[in-house]
Amino acid sequence: MNARSNLFAALFAATSLLAFAPSQAGDKSDGSTVTAAQIEAARTPADHEAIARAYDAEAAALERKAEAHEAMAKIYLGGGAPKAHSPSMTSHCERLVTQYRGAAKEARALAVEHRAAAGTTGK
Repeated sequence: MNARSNLFAALFAATSLLAFAPSQAGDKSDGSTVTAAQIEAARTPADHEAIARAYDAEAAALERKAEAHEAMAKIYLGGGAPKAHSPSMTSHCERLVTQYRGAAKEARALAVEHRAAAGTTGK
């Protein structure tokens, strides 16, 4: 494969990851987004465990976004994207990697807190 084919393959893989990640606005019907109402109504261990699972799902989605931007940063850094290899593009992706990983870490911490509230420690 030539460099252009490698570029398109990498970009396709990165965008495919994003296509399957839940959106920030989120479809709340799938249980992967925690709502204020859900937190306010949490009374039972099962309620807290459901919230913890949703935070786990959110953390996984954020990690996928971080991985996608990490791959794009490598492409930009390597000059693999024709007419798109400025340092600002690389730093944009690197900032998002840091932010998404930080948000994933916080989501996992919230899952731990809700499991403690539920009296459980496992998933």
